[in-house]
Amino acid sequence: MAVELIVFDWLALWIMVLAVALNAFFAVMWYDETGKRRVERHEAMVKIGHTFPMVSFLIRAHNQEPSILSCVQSLFNSAQDYRGPSEIIIVDDGSTDDTYQAAWSAIGSLQKEMPQIRARVLKHMAHLGEQEAARTGANKATGEYLVLTDAATPCDCVSLNTLIDIISSTQRTMITHEVRLPPREGKTAKTCVISLYRADALRHTLNEEHGAKELKL
Repeated sequence: MAVELIVFDWLALWIMVLAVALNAFFAVMWYDETGKRRVERHEAMVKIGHTFPMVSFLIRAHNQEPSILSCVQSLFNSAQDYRGPSEIIIVDDGSTDDTYQAAWSAIGSLQKEMPQIRARVLKHMAHLGEQEAARTGANKATGEYLVLTDAATPCDCVSLNTLIDIISSTQRTMITHEVRLPPREGKTAKTCVISLYRADALRHTLNEEHGAKELKL
């Protein structure tokens, strides 16, 4: 009887040791996996913060009702392809045609397919020029970077991701990209420019120049 009790005690002890060892093993595995996930989440957040900044598209338009639809389409395409958040701001610089209404109509139609993209149209009651249109848009924009061009330039012909990578890595305040438009409808080919700015730098320049003009008046 005594022998049987001793054998039973040793068996129970080994079972307890095995159970504790298994629990410790799985606890270590769980902790290690949780730690890896924390690190991955942290790296992802850091990457997003540095690689995918908010970008505002600023488009100046004046009497471009016939072409504003294709302009808005290219803006939505570029915003859709961009890796980070973005917004679209079109400034109607005192158009005498229906550019303002046509732009809003195009936005309403495209937002049904891409509701995550924010877009709006601002309007000058008089034609003030490209610089004032840029200033109006820049002061309303919320992006860390600003894409500035006019309604005749297709923004989806260049990768915004590439431009952001370049300006971030070089620490420059502005870079430009030339777009060669082919001849059409009897018109000659022309070169348009897409400019990418750091928002604070462009805003400072535009507001400073505006203030200087007001003092001259």
